[in-house]
Amino acid sequence: MLKLSVITPIYNEEAVLPAYLDAAVEWDCVHEIIFVDGGSTDASRSMLEGLTVLTSEKGRGFQCRVGAEHATGDAFVFVHADTIIPASSMRAIYHALSSGVPWGCLTLRFTKATPDRLIGSWAANARVRWNGIPFGDQTMFMTREAYEAVGGMPELPIMEDYELSMRLKAAFGWPKQLSGKAFTSPRRFESGGNIRVMMQMRRLRYLHRQGMNVEETARRYGEGRHESL
Repeated sequence: MLKLSVITPIYNEEAVLPAYLDAAVEWDCVHEIIFVDGGSTDASRSMLEGLTVLTSEKGRGFQCRVGAEHATGDAFVFVHADTIIPASSMRAIYHALSSGVPWGCLTLRFTKATPDRLIGSWAANARVRWNGIPFGDQTMFMTREAYEAVGGMPELPIMEDYELSMRLKAAFGWPKQLSGKAFTSPRRFESGGNIRVMMQMRRLRYLHRQGMNVEETARRYGEGRHESL
């Protein structure tokens, strides 16, 4: 029987953890949930008392890698703290991995569905269909074998999901995008504006591909980023 490890990086997530934890109670196919804290200064850690919480340098790439190093499962699911995964979606991941799918993602929906965010989620899902590149807010999953074959989660302060997708696609082909939903908070768009954030990320990905120093990429992203991850 497949053992599924869920890995979630956190940093000052007290506002979103209750909804995450309410959903996680229903994940009956999950072997373990590992939280990796990047130095929270709010109540996040106290809210996770009794659960597995590790500590790492701040940055999703660093935190996810630490979580994977401590995970005992046969497959990994990387779930953002501001994302709600229904039990049916988690079971769909479990069945896909059990049937031999090496990697993939869920279908993105925002928790607050305004017209501009519907466009944003459509564009994100289309990117997977047309380019084969999912991002972290679409809940990436993969077998341990696939993860280790590409060197694991890149230790980057930003673009870690983009780099991991590129490597997995090169090694294992197109990702399997499931119809199951990942309901993600639109908070980064609320703080920076939907169109502005989308254009900013598109430009940063272009600059990253052109070889811009990743620290500079992180600095530019951080100028308009939410206080949490």
